[in-house]
Amino acid sequence: MASSDPYRPATGYPFVPNGMHYPPPPAGSAYPYRAPPPHQPTNPYSYNNQTYPNQRAIFLRRLIVALLIFTGIFFIILFIFWLVIRPHFPEFRVTSLSVSNFNVSSSSSAVTGTWKARFQVSNPNKKMKISYDEIKTSIFYKSELLTQTMVPPFKQGKRNVTNFDVEYGATSSYIGGRAVSQINSDEGRRLVSFNLRIVADAALKVEGFWPRRRLLRVYCNDVEVGISGNGGSGNLTGGATRCSVYA
Repeated sequence: MASSDPYRPATGYPFVPNGMHYPPPPAGSAYPYRAPPPHQPTNPYSYNNQTYPNQRAIFLRRLIVALLIFTGIFFIILFIFWLVIRPHFPEFRVTSLSVSNFNVSSSSSAVTGTWKARFQVSNPNKKMKISYDEIKTSIFYKSELLTQTMVPPFKQGKRNVTNFDVEYGATSSYIGGRAVSQINSDEGRRLVSFNLRIVADAALKVEGFWPRRRLLRVYCNDVEVGISGNGGSGNLTGGATRCSVYA
């Protein structure tokens, strides 16, 4: 008769202790169970090694950007101002030139004479006034200086036209021998050309702004005077001569 012992395992079933099923160990392993993952040690002094940007570098970058923006705005305003104001240099003309007692000495290579010139100055600007100081004017024969003098200062309003007269005098002013020969040749044709120069310290003033100072250089070239045979006198021929202005 079969035994009815409850602690005896049933025939044909493997005995599993405590009812737990473990996977078989890997082949060739001396350890009967799968090895647990390695232990990760914890460092109590570990910290987040994040690098923060340098505050000074950020400030410098922002400062440079602000300066660039400010400079750009300044030049835009300046350009708009230039478009509105449209500053122009004054215009100079020689409207009259006469010479008297004009004489050239071949022996001493000297020239004597008196010149009277009238200049017309036009300020074409609608919003700018001009004042002229330390005005020096000279008269040349080609590149040979004959004489020079000073002119009193004056001011011009907007869209103003001003005329001023200048008298030059030369007494035995030395010039080169080649210039003497050329003047004698011109006198034979009864036509002598002179070059007039003006240098002035000009202040250009727009309402609400500081005046800008410019050194104006005025060149009036080839101003022709018809010379008569009596007393070496003559007057401007060919009408007014326009001058070139540089600053």
